[in-house]
Amino acid sequence: MKNKTLKILAIIIPVLLIGVMAYLFTNYQNKKAKVEALQIIPVFSVKDINGKTVTNSDLQEGNKLLVYFNPECHFCQAEMQELSSINNKHLDIQWIMFSSQSIAEIKNFATKYNLQNAENIKWCTDPKAEVYTKFAMTGIPYFLGYNKENKLVHRSTGAIKIEKVLKDFDESK
Repeated sequence: MKNKTLKILAIIIPVLLIGVMAYLFTNYQNKKAKVEALQIIPVFSVKDINGKTVTNSDLQEGNKLLVYFNPECHFCQAEMQELSSINNKHLDIQWIMFSSQSIAEIKNFATKYNLQNAENIKWCTDPKAEVYTKFAMTGIPYFLGYNKENKLVHRSTGAIKIEKVLKDFDESK
């Protein structure tokens, strides 16, 4: 009986390990492909908070930051507080802010930080989280920074100082 159990385990354990390794390898390859696809700005189409369609083609020349946020996220709130105090020094950066929350919540969030009328910030709604999925986002807040050549210069998830994100544009010159 003991020998039979050992033989079964000797077969099952290696098979399970091979299965787990194959799963992890496939997952890694899929993630790597998604990240490689982010090296240039992916195609997207969303509505801004005024109902106007915004696509990747509508983005102006120059540096861009695509940010996925949630108005209830404490990190997002701290980052917008920081942005509201330094945005006037960085009007050359175009911000495209995405959220899956309602338009009213996004407008309230923008207003809370006095960023609702900033000409360099577009507030967009992504109700089905299509941008979140397409851009291989893994958490909130999520930052993707693209330089003037539309090449990825910054990618991060979670709490980060806005000034640190902006330094990546300086280094890519």
